[in-house]
Amino acid sequence: MPKKITALHLASHKGREGIVKLLLNAFSEEENDILMIYVMSGNEHDATALHLAAAEGKEKIVKLLLNVFSEEKKDICIEYVMKEDEHKHTALQFASHNGYEKIVNLLLNVFSEKEKDKLIEYVMKEDDKQITALHFASHKEHESIVKLLLNAFSEKEFVWCGSPYKSILNKKPVNQKNYKKQLIEYVMKKNKYNETALHLASQTGNKEIVKWLLSVFGDSKEEKVKLFEFLMQEDQDEDTAIHLASDMEYEGIVIFLLNEFASKLDQKQLIDFLMKENGSQFTAFDIAVNHRNEIIFTLLFQKLMNAFNNLRQIEQNKQ
Repeated sequence: MPKKITALHLASHKGREGIVKLLLNAFSEEENDILMIYVMSGNEHDATALHLAAAEGKEKIVKLLLNVFSEEKKDICIEYVMKEDEHKHTALQFASHNGYEKIVNLLLNVFSEKEKDKLIEYVMKEDDKQITALHFASHKEHESIVKLLLNAFSEKEFVWCGSPYKSILNKKPVNQKNYKKQLIEYVMKKNKYNETALHLASQTGNKEIVKWLLSVFGDSKEEKVKLFEFLMQEDQDEDTAIHLASDMEYEGIVIFLLNEFASKLDQKQLIDFLMKENGSQFTAFDIAVNHRNEIIFTLLFQKLMNAFNNLRQIEQNKQ
């Protein structure tokens, strides 16, 4: 496939809808195979017109490009959507990074229910720095896109309603595959800098995204083990989410992280979490003291004392 800048690349990047239509309509029905080759061609950076339109938020052009492919050519359309540029970026990653929710939705909806495995593969793709669309959306605080990405793992019947933070995928339709394991793996993915989406959301102070990420984990024994592992994950500086939230003085996130532990994990795990040191040998307590943040320090201290008292009571009851 040619690697050069075409008029379609330029028009898609600049949002010139009329020019894109002219270019696409220049091919006859008999030349449809040539048209698809043209549309799928990458520029000098391997970026297709779809990459460029998605990155710039050109929703109408994204629709035009996707409509080139008939239902009979659905497999080629999926190949097109899943294409990566020279840095392994997909159109989904560009749209997620830049906050274009409608384009994210368009790209995800290319995949039918029978193509679910391909959809999961697409959503889980990493660039050359191991960054996923979820990392991008969490870092840039695009809450609605985080929800769309997580919801890609659920079945068509699932609707985000009622209590929005309940564990998802708790109901598996008959004869349908459950993607919960892949969802947990996705949420726990680390980028090149050892950051999970939870680290990034905790750094930016977005409590809603933190809630959505933690809502993935259910009440089964296996998922509680994964939740503990998730909350104890360290970035390249050996900071956990609660180190980062304490350092940025995001009290709401500290409260939510503590409550999530209190409700799902045992007292010893909670103590280990609170007493964990980062690469500078600081606990979240130390960080709160350094910032002179009495609210966060008090929250941490009360939760730690409660955990010690509860653990002592449990030991006494065993005797």
